[in-house]
Amino acid sequence: MTRLTEEVKDLFKPRGDLFDLRREAAKVLSNDEWAEYKKQAEKFDGERRYVKRAYEHEYPARFAKAQRRLINEAGSVKRRLVYKVFGSDTFDKGEINRRAQMNVRRAHNNDLARIDQREGDVLRSMLSKAQKHSKEREKPIKDFQKTVDRRAGPDRRVRSWNR
Repeated sequence: MTRLTEEVKDLFKPRGDLFDLRREAAKVLSNDEWAEYKKQAEKFDGERRYVKRAYEHEYPARFAKAQRRLINEAGSVKRRLVYKVFGSDTFDKGEINRRAQMNVRRAHNNDLARIDQREGDVLRSMLSKAQKHSKEREKPIKDFQKTVDRRAGPDRRVRSWNR
């Protein structure tokens, strides 16, 4: 049952890992680092818009190219020792069109996934740097708190004096 709930969560998560990284970046990054990330994010958003626009405008050409490739693949000579009676017709127009549409959509989704992957890589490196810097900033504070103990009352100077 837990596997099913994880699959449902993954299904409704926008862009998967990238969503979690962005949420963590909002918590961890400083103002300067956040401004730098916003510049990078805007660049990646521009790339996504370009890929989507190119997909919409070039869809007929991409479809025709994929269709032509599938027709050539279906028409190629295959050396099988099967009687023609038992063979199958590889020139089913509906099947070729369906596969061509699937190939074009898959290529588009792969392009978007590559952009998401690159953005995730940039964001991971920025987060690791930010966490490293935050540890360096917090170290002197922790060291100071450890050396300067400001407890009040008799707890402050607990020593065992033997007279």
